[in-house]
Amino acid sequence: MASVPNDPDYHKPETKAISVAIVGGGIGGVSLALGLLKYSHIDVQVYEAAPAFGEIGAGVALGPNAQRALEIIAPSAKEALLKTATSNMWSSHANEFLQYRVAQGPLEGTLIYNETNLTGMQSVHRAHFLDELIKGVPAHRAHFNKRLERLEDGDDDQGVHLFFKDGTSTTANLVIGADGCHSRVREYLMGTEAAKPVFTGSVVYRGLVSMDAAVEKIGAEYAQNSYMWCGRGRLLIKRTRRVEANAASDRTFLSYPIDFGKTLNLVALTFGHDDWPHEKWIIPAEHGALEKLYEGYGKTTQGLVQLLDTPNLAAWSLWDHPPAPSYYKGNVAMMGDAAHATTPFQGQGAGQAIEDACVLQVLLGRVHNKKELPNVLAAYDEVRRPRSQRIVTTSREAAELEFMRLKGVEDDIQKMREKFEGRMNWVWHRDLVAQNEAAIRLFEEGLP
Repeated sequence: MASVPNDPDYHKPETKAISVAIVGGGIGGVSLALGLLKYSHIDVQVYEAAPAFGEIGAGVALGPNAQRALEIIAPSAKEALLKTATSNMWSSHANEFLQYRVAQGPLEGTLIYNETNLTGMQSVHRAHFLDELIKGVPAHRAHFNKRLERLEDGDDDQGVHLFFKDGTSTTANLVIGADGCHSRVREYLMGTEAAKPVFTGSVVYRGLVSMDAAVEKIGAEYAQNSYMWCGRGRLLIKRTRRVEANAASDRTFLSYPIDFGKTLNLVALTFGHDDWPHEKWIIPAEHGALEKLYEGYGKTTQGLVQLLDTPNLAAWSLWDHPPAPSYYKGNVAMMGDAAHATTPFQGQGAGQAIEDACVLQVLLGRVHNKKELPNVLAAYDEVRRPRSQRIVTTSREAAELEFMRLKGVEDDIQKMREKFEGRMNWVWHRDLVAQNEAAIRLFEEGLP
């Protein structure tokens, strides 16, 4: 059997009580690694499919819960956020996460709801944030070009066997799948068919533009602070290699500053697609087709669409996961998008992965016997699965609200305000210390 030690870049695991293999080096996986590096009895290794750590160069919003989780995980995780986070640029918008405004029609520009919290919008350039996070991971603990092909159970002494596409393999006492929506670890846990994500009916178009260009196009206030422009419509789509609209769709437009105000993150969101007939999840898009989608929208939204006229414009299909009956089996577990891929309508994809890492790292810090690992995963599953799966469900509900198609509400602004009021409290205000303590109690109760 070929093994990872034959890889010239491989570092032999240190002789410690517990070996942990993290499959996937995105924000969630690296956050977990940082948390585990605090413990001398844990040997953590990260296996990344790509040639280097990297994230798609787009913005990501981190709510108050994600910010607190990073602080609990490790000082270096908190520092990574502090070095990369961008707030709304106007002091009058300091506590705003998003302003929802009407994007079209006679009420264009009307404030629907001002969503606020203590820290407001804290956004990062995803790739830059990951760059800062990985500075805390020693080079010998990161292994690249390690695309997982399969897992096999071993006995208690051997642990779990990981086999990679490059012909190498390794073993670990515990495997955590942080390998995204198309997760091999999820397939191992649930079976190939049950593990498949489902298309949500949403397609988005993302872009990054210079703040100077944005200010010139839509004005300083709208460019330098976070906004969601809400509208309605109906979608028809042609089945070609490129997304082409021949009628309007349910659509909104999200924008917020990143890179300390140097860049505006743009996301055009469309909803109501019956299916996604393309083999790839991301396909080239024509800007002219995007413009058609936003015909009849107001000046600001039209300006945002014009800013997306970039050479590499692409349409991104959005997928999420039906609820898994469990996040673990034996000594293998999944986290982040592998466990609970969600739509972006509550800004919680990265945040929930970070919360997973927060719980896992505190539990593993209390394990010194390999036989206790199933208790760790059972406690993690009981604490994290209900909350993270509720995020998936309510994110879909948020889409219905933001696209003005929620039954009984639709485009009634007063009813929309009532629905927006307090709907993020349970997400943002979760006591993460108490969440960790609850997990620890469950772990200890399960011990012999």
